[in-house]
Amino acid sequence: MSAASTGILRTELDTAVAASRADREAAERELSRSRAARSRAADALELSARRAGCDEHERAQLRLAYVAADRVVAESQAALNRARELENAVTVVAGAYGAAPSLRPVAAAVLESVTPAPAARASRARAARASARRAEPAARLRGTRPRTA
Repeated sequence: MSAASTGILRTELDTAVAASRADREAAERELSRSRAARSRAADALELSARRAGCDEHERAQLRLAYVAADRVVAESQAALNRARELENAVTVVAGAYGAAPSLRPVAAAVLESVTPAPAARASRARAARASARRAEPAARLRGTRPRTA
């Protein structure tokens, strides 16, 4: 392995460590936002139980909103766990790269398998935004009329 490729690999490792840290921090923020949304949905559901004149249809809608918010929290927690694992793996690889020159080919191979391509990173960002939209209670499509009994 030449000195130039060693320097490039070190730069890529540093970039991967910084990117994995940023991904973890973004996942933590998303989890915090989703927990706040779930808390608001729970508060609305609790307030409707005490309110006189609240029909069962409204309560069912509030329960659905809470379930959707809870699902988003679970997805956000899973994403945070994956981001933490990835950050830990990249940090270990970067440490192994600096500690033992004989492990540099292994570090390069692991870095290649762990670091997502730029297109994959963009698609992950779109998926995170789409899951946040699912928590909104607006389930009706435009132009559809509510069913009446």
